[in-house]
Amino acid sequence: MKILISGKQVDLGEALRSHVEEKLNAAVSKYMENAIEANVVFSREGSMFRCNCAVHVGSGIDMQADADDAEIYASFDQALEKLEKQVRRDKRKRRNHHARKPEIDAAD
Repeated sequence: MKILISGKQVDLGEALRSHVEEKLNAAVSKYMENAIEANVVFSREGSMFRCNCAVHVGSGIDMQADADDAEIYASFDQALEKLEKQVRRDKRKRRNHHARKPEIDAAD
């Protein structure tokens, strides 16, 4: 998955970038293994940090979440939690509940 991390008037360090890549890969690939692209934007609004996460999973499947917090890591973690919830619910919705279950052989 291609991950773009940027900041609007915020300097992002390598520690934050690696934290975002690690957590985002783990959260999204847990439910959708074929995610295409993710975009994470950090900005500062007064004394708060805003994190906006957007993930493009497949054809027509786009999810977005944002969060505000006084700390930049906490804002990302909150946005990621919201995004993971959306991905989990979408995966559950798309599951085929009418798929045939494998038949068990009675001779065993």
